[in-house]
Amino acid sequence: MKSSILSRSTAVRSAFFCAGLLSASWVLAADAPAVGAAASFPVTSWGVPDLQGKWDYSSRTAVERQPQFEGKLTISQEEAERLVPSLQQYTDALEERGAEAPGPHNVGGYNAFWINPGDWLAVIDGELRTSFIIEPEDGRIPWKDGGREIRSAQRAAMSYAHLDENDGPEGRSLAERCILSFASIVPSLPSLYNNTIQIVQSPTHVMILAEMAHDARIVKIDGKHNAAGIRQWHGDSIGWYEGNTLVVETINFHPEQVARAGGYTSANAKITERFYRVNEREIRYQFTVEDTDLYNTAWTGEMPMFAAPDLYEYACHEGNHSMPGILMGARVLEQLSAGQ
Repeated sequence: MKSSILSRSTAVRSAFFCAGLLSASWVLAADAPAVGAAASFPVTSWGVPDLQGKWDYSSRTAVERQPQFEGKLTISQEEAERLVPSLQQYTDALEERGAEAPGPHNVGGYNAFWINPGDWLAVIDGELRTSFIIEPEDGRIPWKDGGREIRSAQRAAMSYAHLDENDGPEGRSLAERCILSFASIVPSLPSLYNNTIQIVQSPTHVMILAEMAHDARIVKIDGKHNAAGIRQWHGDSIGWYEGNTLVVETINFHPEQVARAGGYTSANAKITERFYRVNEREIRYQFTVEDTDLYNTAWTGEMPMFAAPDLYEYACHEGNHSMPGILMGARVLEQLSAGQ
């Protein structure tokens, strides 16, 4: 199921990270010229910002700001080296104590060889960021009273919530069934590996392909949301251009996706993403989550995406070879327990 990462060495990632540091100083001014005017970013043949390519958003920065940063959005290199575990320390901890560690009822997952979360903190305008969240200012998700409980209730209310995970394939997670990624796709947020997207544009649509579980989002440019309100796995996305920025608005998320596959929203959320081409090597990505079911107020995150050497096939398919083995093992255990 896992894509090959052999050619994604730390050296390659570090090289692109350093390139990002160098390019971070080449930032367009806030009053950058409108599309079609002289500008330091590429445009398509039909006159909109050219965002096409493969983009890597791996990072050790967390979505929420952690207490050790004392509320600061940016920190120095010296502070980061003191406060942030090294990549080796991080992967060692996963192998020893985390979800990857073998145990009495767990054969373990990938070892550190396969884990590629990012080498260091995200860099915006040459500064190290302690969280993706920039609003609210404290860098924390603004949960409403009871919001977490509502989220748990949404998960418990799924149509297959009564199933044991070994009753059948429907009881397994959507990620295990290769239907959806376990990572956050809308908004795009880093996970343990496969933090790459590809953007392809046409005058009428934009395709955003996530390497993780090869999810392809189709954005209708200057279109309208589906009038019937049909809920889709990654929502219903429309887009438009504001000057040098592609804006994507997504609503009507499938409830089983948001409750079972992770993410930060309920089915009634609206997520607005902004893709801004800083230079040849970098896209500035922002997202705003509006979800009155869960949060007191909207919240906004920001992160860089750097040019990637390639995008690899995740090679996960529904009905994969592991599924019959999991279910067959469960049937054998049932027979043993029944004395057969």
